[in-house]
Parts: sequence; structure tokens; C-alpha cells
Amino acid sequence: MGSSLIRGMLCSGITSGDRITVTSKNPEEALVAASNLGAKSATTNAEAISEAGIVFLCVKPTQALGVIRDISSDLSDKLVISVVAGIRSSDIFHAAGGKARIIRSMPNTAVRLRKGVIAISPHASATPADLEISRRIFSSVGSVHEVNEEALDTVTAVSGSGPAFALLMLEALAQGAVDGGVSPELATTFAAGALSAASTLVTETGESPLALRAQITSPGGTTEAGLRVLDHADFSSVVRDAVQAARKRSIELSEKP
Repeated sequence: MGSSLIRGMLCSGITSGDRITVTSKNPEEALVAASNLGAKSATTNAEAISEAGIVFLCVKPTQALGVIRDISSDLSDKLVISVVAGIRSSDIFHAAGGKARIIRSMPNTAVRLRKGVIAISPHASATPADLEISRRIFSSVGSVHEVNEEALDTVTAVSGSGPAFALLMLEALAQGAVDGGVSPELATTFAAGALSAASTLVTETGESPLALRAQITSPGGTTEAGLRVLDHADFSSVVRDAVQAARKRSIELSEKP
């Protein structure tokens, strides 16, 4: 996600590579990533943030608070933007010794194409200026929506994990086409086109998925036949259960010490 955000910001022109420093627990990985992205690298987190005004926290949830504690003495009066699933902004604030200003975010994978959907939630420590600059940064890679932090676990499940759920649907659609005699390459193209068509219809017409589905479904037609199978398998409930499982895991991550 960190690399995707950097690519999006650089492509949008909101910043330049010489103003971005990449760091990792493996300095060689940071060097390679920075080279590929056209940014700078540092060998330690403290070095990376020494001259930074904004610090992006893009690590695994189990590592997040430890990373912040290790650099807490260097975070005074800095804005920390977390893209870590499940870790509460209050926990990040306390791990930073109460010295940093915190904004929690949840981008999705499409930020790499500057077509992401990003939720942001400011902690009480964040200022209106912090919120505005966060909006500017994330607007360079997609659409930005401010939400209450209580909603972020659900947003994480739908917007963060949802693309993987949709890709599983895409795989199944493509395999169905292959089973029907279409080549794998064309099958993937048609399946991707189907999901893209559904998404575009919703976002560009403003009509509900239910209304659009009704327009596509002719009585006694092919779509109705396929939907009958999905209804019989309780497809909608399975997807909702997947969302709840991802949400539950996000909450569990926040409860770990």
C-alpha cells in the first residue's frame, strides 16, 4: 500500500520523489523500493522521519505500535497518517507519547491507479489543517470520504478487503467461461468486463444495484436462470458473512496489546 500511495502521489504531481523517504525493517528492500519509485531511502525509521512533517505508517498491524514506540521521541509535532487496518488512532497517539497528531485512513488497492476510495478519520489531536492536507494527499489517488472511526472496521472489510472478494468472483466467472469453451485469456477479459460494467453503472448512473440488476434481468432469460442458482446458494448471505468476518478481524487486531 505504501508503494501504491507513493506512485499515485508522484503521478498526480502533488509531490516529488526528493520529498519522499522510504524506510523498511530491511534497508535493502527500502533502497530497492525507493529506486523503483524515484524516491529517497533511509536505513532507519528515525533517519527517515528526521526532516519529515508527515509520517505515513504503512506496516503490518502487529508491528504498528512497536514501530511508533521506537520512534516516539522523534514524532513531536508531526502528523502521523496511519493506513494500518484495525489499529485505533488513540493507541497510536499513546504509543507516540501524546506528541504526534494522528489521522487514521483506509485506502483500497486502486490507489495505485489513482482510482482508489479512501476513508479518513481524524483523531482529536489532529487539526483542521491536518485534515485538509490529508484530503489533498488522498484526493490525488482517489475519492476521499471522512467517517467516524467506529465505522472504519466496516469500511476496512468492504473497501479494503472487498476487492479481494470481487476478484474471487471474477475468477469464478472466468472459470465458468473456460468451462464453456472460451480461452482463459478471453474468459478473464469478459469476466473483468462484467464486473467493471456493474461498477461503472452504479457509480455513473446513481441508480441502486437492485434497480440496475432488475433492468438486466429479463423474465425467463439467461440472467434470471443464473441468479436463481446464486439465490439458491444464498450467495448474498455468504458475501455479507465474509464482510462481517473481515470486520471482526479488524476489531480483534485493535484489541491486541
